[in-house]
Amino acid sequence: MTILTVGKPWKIILNFGWPILLSGLLQQLYNFSDIMIVGQLMGKNAVAAIGSTTSLVGFIIGFAQGTTAGMGLLVANSFGSQNPQQVSRRFGVSAILALLIAFILMISGIILADDILKLLGTPSLILVQAQTYISIIFAGIPISMTFNFLSNMLRSIGNSRTPLIFLGISSIANILFNFVFILVFHWGIAGSALATVCAQFISAILCIYHIYRHVPLLYWHKPQHLAFKEIKIQLASGIPMGLQFSIIAIGAILVQRSLNQLGTEAIAAFSVASKIDQLSMLPMSALGTALGTYVAQNAGGQKYQRVLLGIKQTFIVSVMTSIIITLLILLSSSQLTYLFISNPGKELLNLTQTYFALVTPWYVLLSGLFILRFTLQGLNYNLLPMIAGLIELLMRALAAIILVSIWGYVGICLSAPLAWLGGILTLAYRFWRAIRQVRKMSQLQQRGAQMPD
Repeated sequence: MTILTVGKPWKIILNFGWPILLSGLLQQLYNFSDIMIVGQLMGKNAVAAIGSTTSLVGFIIGFAQGTTAGMGLLVANSFGSQNPQQVSRRFGVSAILALLIAFILMISGIILADDILKLLGTPSLILVQAQTYISIIFAGIPISMTFNFLSNMLRSIGNSRTPLIFLGISSIANILFNFVFILVFHWGIAGSALATVCAQFISAILCIYHIYRHVPLLYWHKPQHLAFKEIKIQLASGIPMGLQFSIIAIGAILVQRSLNQLGTEAIAAFSVASKIDQLSMLPMSALGTALGTYVAQNAGGQKYQRVLLGIKQTFIVSVMTSIIITLLILLSSSQLTYLFISNPGKELLNLTQTYFALVTPWYVLLSGLFILRFTLQGLNYNLLPMIAGLIELLMRALAAIILVSIWGYVGICLSAPLAWLGGILTLAYRFWRAIRQVRKMSQLQQRGAQMPD
């Protein structure tokens, strides 16, 4: 356990944030490895089958991840206020709700998956494989939810390294299981899905074992006299963040449908550039996530001056990071494309460079969006970030429908910066009000400390 209420804020946030960054990188590599292994062992149709489920899986799994992260911020607040009884209580209530949500998602996902795949226009050639893959993934949602829930709870009490280690073990296991299930047992696409579920099961068991041996604060005890008010508080923190993650996935679906109309070169270029984009965002996202936990702990401990200082210092670090990443990508855009496609051709190279030129300069805007969003969530303003997510969805939809018809591929590229701008404009005023309130509390606290007994 790590207390985030003592020490220099920027050092604490960086120290807490780098394992979150590495976890994000591992998660991306985790996703890439499935595609790469299946592509080498089973061919392009199997890859297409997995790829056709990406947006739907992202929608469901994103909701599960966001919900547990939101609940974790409440635990972080209680931990920062040094209230172990409340930490244990909130953990117990969150565990019950997380398990219930997991089974609802599993059942609804399995029932609706076939119809949704057909609605999205999944080609008949790969439909059966896609149905097989996604049914197994959805059946494993309770396992995935368990790992995400326990990881977020460990991070809420300042332990971001243990989830990183377990995710690394899970990534290695996923690769091994893929080879064994496909090459040895010949289970095909089902084997790849089972490999993912089995690897997640290992990471979930490791989390349970670690908590049982080393973190008595997070022992599960059945909550006595469970009140509706407690459930409401937990859901009010978790559900908006879960919806925020899912809304982003919906935006990706809308953009993808418009992109499919522009031809294979545009699809390939956008796919390559967006993968690099996802990796590039991770440092700024990790800083925002670390800041959210830091703010929640320090606000819970009534250390308001530290909250203000942490926000300021993280903002500076995040903006500098975004500028460095932008320059690195712009200077090496062609070389980055060759990492994914051995012979991309002139047109595809031009399209990827167009994407980078239009999107990466706006990483500064994205870094600010992460600061605003996670600060407000750390201060328990849960509804507004979800509304900002809806605005981002609206902006992406407008770009996908209107700008594509005017500018084609350029319109698709502009969908992301427009979404970030919409999110910032939605959050800016409330963020300013929240900072003023925290500053006022800090000033009152300082005056009280200066008054004679």
